[in-house]
Amino acid sequence: MAALMRETHPLTLKVMRLSRPQLSLAKQLPVDSGSVVAAALSEYTQNHPTDSGNVLSTQPFNTAEQPLDNFPVTETLVLPKSFGTMYLGETFSAHLCVCNESTLSVRDVSVRVAMQTQTHQQQPFILHNNALGALATAQAGNIQVAHEIKELGTHILACAITYLSAQGERKTLQKSFKFQVANPLIVKTKVNHLNADVLLEVQVQNATQATMALERLRFDPAEVFTMEDLSAPGNAFLQAGDIRQHLYRLRPKPAGSLEEERAVRYAAALGKLDILWRGAFGSVGRLQTSQLVRKSPGMFPIDIARATVSEHVRIEAPFTVNVELRNLSEHPMDLVVAVGRQPNVVLCGLGRRELGMVDVGESKELALQFVPLQAGVQRVGMVRVKDVRSGYTRDVDHLVDVAVSS
Repeated sequence: MAALMRETHPLTLKVMRLSRPQLSLAKQLPVDSGSVVAAALSEYTQNHPTDSGNVLSTQPFNTAEQPLDNFPVTETLVLPKSFGTMYLGETFSAHLCVCNESTLSVRDVSVRVAMQTQTHQQQPFILHNNALGALATAQAGNIQVAHEIKELGTHILACAITYLSAQGERKTLQKSFKFQVANPLIVKTKVNHLNADVLLEVQVQNATQATMALERLRFDPAEVFTMEDLSAPGNAFLQAGDIRQHLYRLRPKPAGSLEEERAVRYAAALGKLDILWRGAFGSVGRLQTSQLVRKSPGMFPIDIARATVSEHVRIEAPFTVNVELRNLSEHPMDLVVAVGRQPNVVLCGLGRRELGMVDVGESKELALQFVPLQAGVQRVGMVRVKDVRSGYTRDVDHLVDVAVSS
């Protein structure tokens, strides 16, 4: 009863996704005549002469003499038999055919095509909203639409065709097509801090079932950073499940004031990844990540701006560590430095130094002399810096590593 009451329309709508073709496979695969498979196949065909299931050629196989017809992959292109998988960053393209299958003409035909997503259900993306005019008997109107996929999850292609029937009634034919969008890439990041610099490790994994070629993988840093790409050159092709690793070093731009330096230190946004890849037959996909963020290291009121060793260090020979201390607080400081005991390195001179007053944003130089007692890489640190006026104290366990030669 429900089928009898369903309204019939003189117009029909057919939708086909426009995707790249595939290479057709040959129906006959050559088999070496001396193999066990060829012997079994020959015996089977003799016992079943009327069987048409012989799809293998038992002629002697020589790659230098075989014609192209015997090659497993032919030169013929075929259209995909199914919708396939839609990935984030690709462009969805479809061909719509509106055909009048009635014996009467239809007037004032207009087509509206929209794309609904999980975040745009009430206000979908309008892909097409134009009139086709009149359609005579057996006449068809063709429309092509395209939409760049920027969201994961369920997508609905909603089509509405309004027309004026032969009886003068305004009618609407509605159809919707639902499909899922998957994530083509898995991006993982890891952030490490090297003084004021940031080391950003990026791991990109191919989450599709096919090979892709990374045409571009670019990191666009935030405005407060400059970027240096430390990645080693690698193969542009990623098989399904393969992983590519990249390393970037971000350096803060020179700050004109203490406020700008504070803004850089507390900045959480690092930048965005812009990835462009190609699939089979040159199909293009583009993905731009959201802002990659870090946990801000913040600022110490007393900052170790620099700690360097200029000369070559030998065992039991004095060397100097030059340290620059900066006052990043909001008030002047009266600084006192104390150096504690540490293994394999002995301080020369007084263990307590008075640096005096340091204004806001200013710095003081400090030269510490040590004597190494053992060869190898030795750590220099165990420094305590104190502001006598406020009582603030900062302990620095590690200043610099030195390579001591014998």
